[in-house]
Amino acid sequence: MTNTMAPFGFRQFRRLDGGAPTAGFDTLTIASSDTNLYFTGDPVATSTTGPYVTTLSTVQVLVRGIFFGCEFFSPTFNRKTWSPFFPGSVQTSSGTNDAQAWVCTDPDMMYTVQCSSIAQVTSSMIGLNTGPNMSIALLSSQGNQTTGVSVTTLSTVATTNSSAPFRIMDLYSNWAPPGVNGTDNTNVGNIVIVAPNNFDRKNTTGI
Repeated sequence: MTNTMAPFGFRQFRRLDGGAPTAGFDTLTIASSDTNLYFTGDPVATSTTGPYVTTLSTVQVLVRGIFFGCEFFSPTFNRKTWSPFFPGSVQTSSGTNDAQAWVCTDPDMMYTVQCSSIAQVTSSMIGLNTGPNMSIALLSSQGNQTTGVSVTTLSTVATTNSSAPFRIMDLYSNWAPPGVNGTDNTNVGNIVIVAPNNFDRKNTTGI
């Protein structure tokens, strides 16, 4: 069955050690004045200008983790509110109240992600490294603002370059029942399983 393009960003699959996919979450900070939008399933990086996370600027940037929602002060409701996506620029009149972001930084977490609409990952690419499709990841307006789910897809550029943020671990078709979307490995848009490769917590070089 031909795959349907229905990207969801990077979705937790399981940990490498087989443990429950609930470990490895950090509470990090998004600057209240940040105009970027962040959606559940988006990879984020550590900002070089403060104690914040930010969007990826290039595939070679160290990934801090995967964004899974945030809490920020809402002037509309006059209280803190939780959201599966960060809508950008949430500062109050005083410019305070940075957003708290929940980010999975676990270097042993594996994720499912749909490939881009131009090619597919084949079994011969398992073990190689890759990254998000930056043409999507860098568009801050991309994502479902109703569900808060990311539409980031996986680049199909497989490489041995150690700076690429993800390692291709397997094809989703080896785990999912036949006929499930994303299991047709002969067409574009198939779903694969990846693990962190060049993440902050796996790299000893300072930012």
